[in-house]
Amino acid sequence: MPAPGNRRAHGIHPRRSARLPGGPPGPSVRVLGVDFGLRHLGIAVSDETAMLATPLRVLRIASVREAPEAVTDAAEKAGAGSIVVGVPLGLEGEERRKEVRRVERFAHALRKRSGLEVFLVDESLSTREAGRQGHAQAAAVILQRWLDRPRTSKGAKA
Repeated sequence: MPAPGNRRAHGIHPRRSARLPGGPPGPSVRVLGVDFGLRHLGIAVSDETAMLATPLRVLRIASVREAPEAVTDAAEKAGAGSIVVGVPLGLEGEERRKEVRRVERFAHALRKRSGLEVFLVDESLSTREAGRQGHAQAAAVILQRWLDRPRTSKGAKA
């Protein structure tokens, strides 16, 4: 019988503290998730082990130009080391191209403004999964999908 303190021998593997790809070894970091909209930005944040996403808040903006600064401020307050932004890959035709370009421009401006790594992740059906709980919950769905990805995959960088 294994010693009581030997978790591995009991088949219980301690969760590894997630280290984000491309970063140096060091302390764990939080990740900020964003559900991008023209007037509302859903914000979610991970725990310090980058394993669990939690809805944080909805930021209301008067203009898309305000979005990078608003999200940068939220990332700083949350202590985030990187940011994940949902991109609408499920849309079709010209509508999709226009919206994807808008999100890519936002992500580029956000990376420039914040100095953090910004990753794009497919947000298809995130609003449906979030249900009536809104933009912050959609951001949590987007972020959780990214956190749950295989750790060998870095995802698309903005």
